[in-house]
This record gives sequence, structure tokens and C-alpha cells, in this order.
Amino acid sequence: MESTARRPIAYAMCGLAFSGKSTIARLIARELGLALVSLDAINDERGFDGGNVVDDSEWERTSHIAMGRLAEHLAAGRSAIVDDTFAFRFLRDRCAAVAAAHGAGFRILHVETPLETIQARRRANDATRERMGLSDTVFDDHVARFQGPEPDEPVIRLASPEDLARFLEEASAGPG
Repeated sequence: MESTARRPIAYAMCGLAFSGKSTIARLIARELGLALVSLDAINDERGFDGGNVVDDSEWERTSHIAMGRLAEHLAAGRSAIVDDTFAFRFLRDRCAAVAAAHGAGFRILHVETPLETIQARRRANDATRERMGLSDTVFDDHVARFQGPEPDEPVIRLASPEDLARFLEEASAGPG
């Protein structure tokens, strides 16, 4: 008898801070019934203040915790979406390796938001404090060091609401 079970997929959100990744990740998780692994939530659990006071070694530990949670979901046969910037290739490769170790597919969801829009969101957030902000120094360093997905990576570009709608439709229809 042929199995109708789908192979799980690990989705890695990728994009600059304030590009809309977390909002999109929550929407995708809800619409597709995926587990959501959020590095910001893990840092919050650990008592850290986002990107303002967490040094690289602590971000690394948070990344490993997130990959452990991803592994648990994939081992249980459940697809998951990891909400992080995945600003460096080695982080995306780490996530891909976790997926491969569990026989899961892997896709990068690259949220491409214009820098002007991101800066406007940061300014609005400074006024509302709806979410934790980033200092200009931390944000500027983040932008300068960001390594976008390369041509050999399995990337799905999300640059518009239409891109997101198309992705959701295709992902709902079958294996991706």
C-alpha cells in the first residue's frame, strides 16, 4: 500500500529585521498548520533583549536551541517554519542540515522588503513600541553584514502580497 503521508518541510524565514518575517511566519504557520520556531521567542524565554544586548555567542546558543526544536518537529513528521533573519549562509546551511538529517525538505522564504519601508516601520515602532526595537548601530551592522540567499540555495522570494498568496496556494496544493 502506498503512503499518502507528505514528507515534512523546514521553512527558513530570511530577511532584514523589520521586513515582516514574523508576521508572515505566523500567517504561514496558521494557514498551513506548521509548527513555528521563533528565535525572538527563544531569546525572550532566555531573558534577553532582542538584538540590542545579545552578543554573538548567545545568538549562537539560541540558534542551536531553535535547531533542536526544529529537529523535534521534523522527527515527529511535522513541517515547521523557523522565524529568524538567517542573515548568514552558515545559519541557512545549518537549518538545511537539520532538515536533511530528518529526511525533510528545505526551503528558504526570503522576505524582500525595500529598505525605505523597513526604516519607516522602525520609526513607527519607536513611537508605538509594539515590538522590541533595534538601535541604529545594531540595525546598521545587521544590514552591512546581511548575506542574502545565493543562487544555489532553494529560495522562494516573497516580495509582494501576490508572492505570498501564490506560495500559500502552491504549498497547500502539495509537496513543495
